[in-house]
Amino acid sequence: MKALLSNFLLHLSIAFLTSHFFLTQNLTATPILIDPNSKMSVAEGWTFHTNDKGEVPIQVGTSLSLQGFPPPTSGTYKLEFLFPETLLTPAQGIYLNRIQEADKVFLNGQLIAETGNFEPYGRYSPNWYFKRLYYLPDSLLRRGEINVLEVKVYYQSKTFPGGIFRSVPEIGSYNQLLGNIIFEDGRDVCIMLLFFGIGAYQIFSILIRRQRKANFYLLCSSLCFVFWRVPLLNITHTYSGLEFITLLKIFFTFQTLFPLALFLFSYALFRDPIRLKESLLIIIVGSIAIIQLFNIEIATRILLLRIWEGLLLIIVYFVLRGVYLASKIYKNEARMLGIGFFIVCVSGIIDISIDLTTGKNVYLTQYGFLILMILSAVTISFRNAKNEKELSELTKDLEARVQIRTEELRKKNNNLQQDLFFASQLQGHLLPKESPSITGLKLHPTYLPMEQIGGDFYDWVKVNDTNLIFFIADVAGHGVPAALVSSMVKVQFREIVKETTDPAQLLGRMNLSLIQLVSKYFITASCALFDLEKGEVTISSAGHPNPLIYNPIHHSFRFLNLRGSILGWRETFSYQNVIEKLSEGDRYFFYTDGVTEARSNEKFFGEANLIRIIKENRNNDIQSLSENLQIEIMDYSDTELKDDVSYVIIEILQSH
Repeated sequence: MKALLSNFLLHLSIAFLTSHFFLTQNLTATPILIDPNSKMSVAEGWTFHTNDKGEVPIQVGTSLSLQGFPPPTSGTYKLEFLFPETLLTPAQGIYLNRIQEADKVFLNGQLIAETGNFEPYGRYSPNWYFKRLYYLPDSLLRRGEINVLEVKVYYQSKTFPGGIFRSVPEIGSYNQLLGNIIFEDGRDVCIMLLFFGIGAYQIFSILIRRQRKANFYLLCSSLCFVFWRVPLLNITHTYSGLEFITLLKIFFTFQTLFPLALFLFSYALFRDPIRLKESLLIIIVGSIAIIQLFNIEIATRILLLRIWEGLLLIIVYFVLRGVYLASKIYKNEARMLGIGFFIVCVSGIIDISIDLTTGKNVYLTQYGFLILMILSAVTISFRNAKNEKELSELTKDLEARVQIRTEELRKKNNNLQQDLFFASQLQGHLLPKESPSITGLKLHPTYLPMEQIGGDFYDWVKVNDTNLIFFIADVAGHGVPAALVSSMVKVQFREIVKETTDPAQLLGRMNLSLIQLVSKYFITASCALFDLEKGEVTISSAGHPNPLIYNPIHHSFRFLNLRGSILGWRETFSYQNVIEKLSEGDRYFFYTDGVTEARSNEKFFGEANLIRIIKENRNNDIQSLSENLQIEIMDYSDTELKDDVSYVIIEILQSH
């Protein structure tokens, strides 16, 4: 009996050792040993399981469709790896890059991460752009044993490759794997910053009105590129909180608009008129971009993408034709743009070829576009320099002709220019430049003469620490005569204010003085005494546009109703004072009629626009308000003023 038992135990031990040996051999041959302190590529050892074909070996880094799994396919990648028995290890992770289209990841049977949804777990919602970096929980890792990683994928789109195909997965230190994403995001952000820089340069060029249309379309191209690439950044998915479908709309919309903006830029640069064919192309491409903004099926988006890709060939044809025709006139500019478009075409062909054959994206096109944008900016700069040079040469030639034919007229013109310059300098000295140092009151003036010199005039005198007397006038006409009269008004104001600071009396005295001097010139004026100690302002008018008061704190807005005869018209006239209480935040706007009568196509700028701008800038300081109003007037007048423009804003910071 003992012999039988001993024989049984011996055979059992042999069987156990044999099975343990073969099991150990299998474990060391099949599972991959992970180094937790670094990252490593995991290209071998993957299997793929579907209900139809069971579990078969699979190659990661290659699409499912190329390995016999066409869409729609729902299956599971599986990898077994051996994790060392080391107790202290850094955080571990698995980097799968982008997966087409949604996935769930399990470690040793436990769900650890997911991106998107797929049946039967909920409504299908993919996410193509998110780079999958998943954390492997330390509590689920089996140290010194085999670990099983499963990646369930749902692959539905018949247009794109599916599964883990963009790159070979990496596993190991989470922080080192995170470096992959940080590097790629950083590279893309740097490229977008370059496009932002190009766009900022175009904004500056637009503001100084050089090649405005070309610069505008180049600016649009820069912005379209940036918004096109933003959805590809992992930081966008991580921190923006936007859903994938929203990012998808942004991506496809601005991708569609980007070449269209470049197309319009090339036509604007070479001043090539847009004909019917080009107009139809613009309408079609613009319509595709607009449709991409709506909630449509993904299959429809892809169909629109394919149509857009076909239209790209037409866009390229029109652009290259335009560059070729322009090369006969603008040789150097056309050559630079031709090189840029050639690089874009080559990089685009390479990208499309790689995408169609492998499904992967290397994004060479973005570097091609970057080169094109830089060359475009250089082209515009070259064009500006060339135009300036040509203008300089024409000016020199004209000056030479004038000098030869009309030397005497040139001398007289030079003398006149010198006189005008001296007059403008003198008038500049007549206008005060420094705001009065009165606590509780802030003042900002603006003066825009129609010519070098004009007939508008303003002045103020600090009576004491709490009183300021302010004066604004508009002499009929402009140029030298009006400027001479305004200088007389300046002298009279300064002399009379020494004797009286009452606005009505001051205007009456000035009327008597000026009627003997300037009987052929009409002068409107307004005078105001700000008394911050009493908390009131006394205003009198001599036919001048009524000042308006706006208080952004109380949102109150009104014109003062003042009446009075213009200066220098008749001797006997009694001017009246109107007294207003001052409130903190009050903004008194005094102006000449050149503000409201600025014209565009015989339409006046008007009081409505003035009120609108003041209200829109209620949260800005008076300097910003003044600058914004100046921009609006200049834009409305198309930079050609029809009259002198002057206005002064006085703000009450505090009053008693």
